[in-house]
Amino acid sequence: MFLATAMFLSCGKQDEQQQTAGDNKTDAGSQNQQQAPQNQNQSPGSQTSGANELGIKEGMPADYPSDIPQPANSKCLGSLNTSEGTVVTFESTDKPKDILTPFAEAVEKAGFKKGEGEMMSDDGGMTLWTKDKREVSIMLAWDKDKKVSSVVVTYK
Repeated sequence: MFLATAMFLSCGKQDEQQQTAGDNKTDAGSQNQQQAPQNQNQSPGSQTSGANELGIKEGMPADYPSDIPQPANSKCLGSLNTSEGTVVTFESTDKPKDILTPFAEAVEKAGFKKGEGEMMSDDGGMTLWTKDKREVSIMLAWDKDKKVSSVVVTYK
């Protein structure tokens, strides 16, 4: 799972270069409305458009679980369905620990239990939670040059 997530994270870096300038911070409730459709035939209320050559779909997946929080102060870059689950990438100007704390509180409030083996530092890391037979993980990485965090949420 880590390899697939790391590959997807690096693919998101290419998407970041294609993003237009704008406000990187949105609250979770208005995230979908602030995503401008890239496809002119796409309706403004649509959450995703076509996939790129790597299969990455723009915007939030329509089936994003209601009991998994969206990282606060972040912008969704896209999603990908894999054999490991659905991988959703976000970008934020917040530091990794500032993203992880409210995410962890919300996911645990939703009934997920923290797994073992958390790896976290000031520059990023990864944490896993389980609930029944479901899993959710978050991987964070701080880009010192761009001053942004790449955030990858994987769920299955």
